[in-house]
Amino acid sequence: MNNKTTILVVDDEESIRKVIKARLEREGYTVELAQDGQVAENMIRSKGNYAVVITDVKMPNKDGLTLTQETKKKKDSPKMIVMTGHGEKSTAIEALRVGASDYLEKPFDMEEMVHSVKRSVNEYRLERENDDFVQRLEARVNRVEDKEVSTFWFESKARSMEKVNDWLKVLKRESTNGPVEEPSTLIIGESGTGKEGVARMIHHGSRRTKGPWIAVNCANFTDQLLESELFGHEKGSFTGAAQTKRGLFELAKGGTLFLDELGEMDIKLQARLLRVLQEKTFRRVGGQVDLETDVRVIAATNQNLSRSINEGRFREDLYHRVAQVVIELPKLKDRCEDLLPMTRAFLDRCFKARGKRFEGLTSKAETSILHHEWPGNVRELLNMCERTSLLWNKSGPIDMDDLSLPASTLQTPAVNLKGDMWAENENTSSYTLLKKKWSVVFEREYLTGLLERHQGNVTAASKDAGVDRSNFLRLLRRHQIDASVYRGNKKAAA
Repeated sequence: MNNKTTILVVDDEESIRKVIKARLEREGYTVELAQDGQVAENMIRSKGNYAVVITDVKMPNKDGLTLTQETKKKKDSPKMIVMTGHGEKSTAIEALRVGASDYLEKPFDMEEMVHSVKRSVNEYRLERENDDFVQRLEARVNRVEDKEVSTFWFESKARSMEKVNDWLKVLKRESTNGPVEEPSTLIIGESGTGKEGVARMIHHGSRRTKGPWIAVNCANFTDQLLESELFGHEKGSFTGAAQTKRGLFELAKGGTLFLDELGEMDIKLQARLLRVLQEKTFRRVGGQVDLETDVRVIAATNQNLSRSINEGRFREDLYHRVAQVVIELPKLKDRCEDLLPMTRAFLDRCFKARGKRFEGLTSKAETSILHHEWPGNVRELLNMCERTSLLWNKSGPIDMDDLSLPASTLQTPAVNLKGDMWAENENTSSYTLLKKKWSVVFEREYLTGLLERHQGNVTAASKDAGVDRSNFLRLLRRHQIDASVYRGNKKAAA
């Protein structure tokens, strides 16, 4: 029974509210009703015990998208399910963007609604059951297997990732060769490039892999709070310190502490961090006793620390202490060789998580992915895959119009290898980047064209291309092309 789980249904049509209420009560939920977004907001603020809120979009006083966006800003907020009108795909995408966990397209099947509620309730419960300490620190303990974390870094085919891969191999070799102190590592890159993922890989590839993994974003705390979180505090050391608290340098003993956005740390706190890294000892706030620590610190930033040093915002001695090894991550748009394999892997994972089947991408979809600039980097790609899997409700390969990409990208003409590609790239100034992008597109279309012509016969296609059969197969694997798709079908889609 779910009698302790309360659902709030928000709709300006009384009949819809009552029907949903009756169906959910049959599942054992407690259901409360609100006739518009403003009433719902007041109920959420006063009670705050809803696991899920199901809301319509178009309502008087306050619409469902505004209600969703404002509700998700609050701590421990309920899961939001938005009801949209039939065919309102843009509204559904916007609902997901502002924080909804799911959407229902009217008229929807009641069993579909129940399934969505159950999934959202489970997600809500899992979030509430997370370790209180981890929630309070906004730090995440890693529970992801090494293979899951590192797939796209160890297997990257991009030239821009060669140095990253080389450093990862060196760090793994150094860490597993014996009880030698691991070199301090600083990871640099734009937001969304995967800095935490690389840090996790370093942790999992080391002898500390069975120890704790704790990540903390330095930008999420005030200076005083961050000091307390890192080093702990003694009871009564400041107003509100009702009891002694252990800090991250104690809790991460034998493991790895990942300091994200290190460049945001206050200059005075940087001095304390430097001492810990040098002396391997620290004191809690208000403490008198030196405590020893055995923690590997990996730091990351998206800032230019050299500029911060010149401006007096970052200590040069701390920089040299944390940056014995510097790993610089490229932007996703500079990893052209990885884009399509990474997209397929992300989509396959997202589809499986929702019980759906991923059947590949059309050539137009692949061209759109390659043409997009990806300002949000890997994080943006993953979010796009999540949205696409959520909205997918048909069969066959994903086409250009099915991707949750900006309209400017989706309207980009498909690649015309016989035409003038420069006309489509007037704003592209990097010859190297342009060459990489179009060489990947050309190679894939050339291979699929050969397979179509020879109906999937690899031997005939490789002979036609003047390429050794083993090398031809290697090219197919690189682009994840299945030759069997083209057998017996001259018009098979790429």
